[in-house]
Amino acid sequence: MPKEKIEIAAQWESLDKLHEWDENPRHNQNAIDSVVKSIKRFGFGAPIIARKADGMIIAGHTRFKAAQELNLDKVPVRYLDLDPADAKMLALADNKVGEISDCNESLWAKTLQELKDNEINIDDLGWNEAEIEQILSGPIIENYIAPDNEELNMDDFDNFDHQCPRCNFEWNE
Repeated sequence: MPKEKIEIAAQWESLDKLHEWDENPRHNQNAIDSVVKSIKRFGFGAPIIARKADGMIIAGHTRFKAAQELNLDKVPVRYLDLDPADAKMLALADNKVGEISDCNESLWAKTLQELKDNEINIDDLGWNEAEIEQILSGPIIENYIAPDNEELNMDDFDNFDHQCPRCNFEWNE
């Protein structure tokens, strides 16, 4: 009976065995400092994904650049046996899928507030201080335009064109 091939989740690999995808549409220079801080604090949470045939990075360009900045000799790499087209498709999907997911900002705020309340430094999570304060101050209402600070005229609330027969809600067209 033939031995079943066991796929390795990741292996430690020398940085010089990897190279960036020249056509990577993601420009991640602004994220490198945050990833450097994350690697220093937590290590690698996810390996770099590379094409087995030539070491081209499919996912993890920012981790690769952060490792270079940290002068690391080796990084965790998951090699995939993909043809060039599939490697490009995975690279694009890896970047896009995270953008289309929804986030529960209330849970973000709750978790960030818990960490702050326990005096844990949350500066190195990838958000800047203004973004953290925005999350902690409440949900963002898209396309909201605040009304002018005019004094309300109570007469505006006395004469409505329509009224709901069930709940008595009143409105104008």
